[in-house]
Amino acid sequence: MSQTVHFSVSKKAFLDDLSALLAIQSTKDTAQATKEAPFGPGPLEALNKMLELGRREGFRTKNLQGYAGYIEYGPEDAEDYIAVLCHVDVVPATGRWSHDPFTAHVKNGTLYARGAIDDKGPTMAAFYALKALKESGLSIRHRIRLVIGTDEESGCACMKKYNELEPMSLFGFAPDAEFPLIYAEKGRIHTRVDIPADGEKASIHLSEFYSGERINMVPDRAYAVLAGEEAKEWLEQAKKTLTAKNVPFNDERTGKGFKLTVKGRSAHGSEPAGGINAAFLLAEALEPIPFSRSGKAFITFLSRTLNQDFKGDNLGIAFKDDISGELTVNAGLSRFTAGRSGSVSLDIRCPVKAPLDKITDTLKASVKRFGFSIGKLMKSAPLYIDRNHPGIQILKRVYEAHTGEKNAKLLTSGGGTYAQFLDAGVAYGACMPGYPYTGHQVDEHVRLDDLLLASAIYADAMYELAQLEK
Repeated sequence: MSQTVHFSVSKKAFLDDLSALLAIQSTKDTAQATKEAPFGPGPLEALNKMLELGRREGFRTKNLQGYAGYIEYGPEDAEDYIAVLCHVDVVPATGRWSHDPFTAHVKNGTLYARGAIDDKGPTMAAFYALKALKESGLSIRHRIRLVIGTDEESGCACMKKYNELEPMSLFGFAPDAEFPLIYAEKGRIHTRVDIPADGEKASIHLSEFYSGERINMVPDRAYAVLAGEEAKEWLEQAKKTLTAKNVPFNDERTGKGFKLTVKGRSAHGSEPAGGINAAFLLAEALEPIPFSRSGKAFITFLSRTLNQDFKGDNLGIAFKDDISGELTVNAGLSRFTAGRSGSVSLDIRCPVKAPLDKITDTLKASVKRFGFSIGKLMKSAPLYIDRNHPGIQILKRVYEAHTGEKNAKLLTSGGGTYAQFLDAGVAYGACMPGYPYTGHQVDEHVRLDDLLLASAIYADAMYELAQLEK
């Protein structure tokens, strides 16, 4: 690099600002959504916190109807800008944490909290990078805009609104993944498989089944309520099955019958094989029970069709390419209530070359054979940027200069980031190679020094990109 940004950051100041942001429980809450807070009060509070920090440092800021906002630096009359796409919403902090997930806890240089790496920690790293660039006094050609989104974990309506209201950037990156950089991201299909009710009577029935809080998380907890004259007998049989397989569980009597709860292990929905889906564990234990037709169909669909079939073979949608690998399927949400319909919501990550329309048509035909139907359906196209793009070459060069890595190998990912909303852009850090990515997991964490290194990388990347030729 011909010139670099002088980067000198107080670790205490960085941690103080980040801790305040992490303390905000910014999970989506549609029950409390308003016109000013379209995703609930938590995401809006986190957005306002970042805009407040931006004003504190003398940046230009704007709140875009509560959906998103931005913090901007550079010549106001510059025609183009470089986008750095961050998000401050988080997934729920399910499972048993070692510490309060919304209180920053630092141990041996590692920061633990929900949002530590996804994406509040990287967001703060990008903010401090912009601060360092401003303090350096270096001249830049384009504006740099930190775009702060609030609905990345639940559909990205924030970025859809942003693109309606604001012009497209010249280039950009999302600090929401791994270094060196990700030039290809799988496409996504989010869909709900609906299982109809039947009204059939049985001596043992599935009163309720519930698993998962977000479609893009592997559920770490599932429970079922058994009712009817044979409920107690079948409960004991299910408990024996779980005990034999060493599955953690507990049971209790409820007003409706007997509630059986099992525990799995959470993971990101783009890597379902990395977790233990609690819905599958519970469905396996309940499969021998002679429920009514709809209850039996629901349980069998989980235990036989979806269970451990992370590539979609049983649904006929398996696909693999030479860029981003294999298609993956995560059963993120499973719901059933006696007398009403059941449903299983699937997070399907599709390789770059996968034909999304053909896959959805095949999926519809597959579930139809079970007597099911496809309900809500959402598709998003994959991201693929030529590795020779000048912006990518800048990011690669900056990363190598800071880490000493030679000829860094660029990556592809099953995870989706805001980069998919750019005409030209990629995901760029902040998780360092060789360190586990813990987003969406219990005890999510990141090394503080890694965040500060990422911040220094981002500062130089912003400066270099701000000189980018059209």
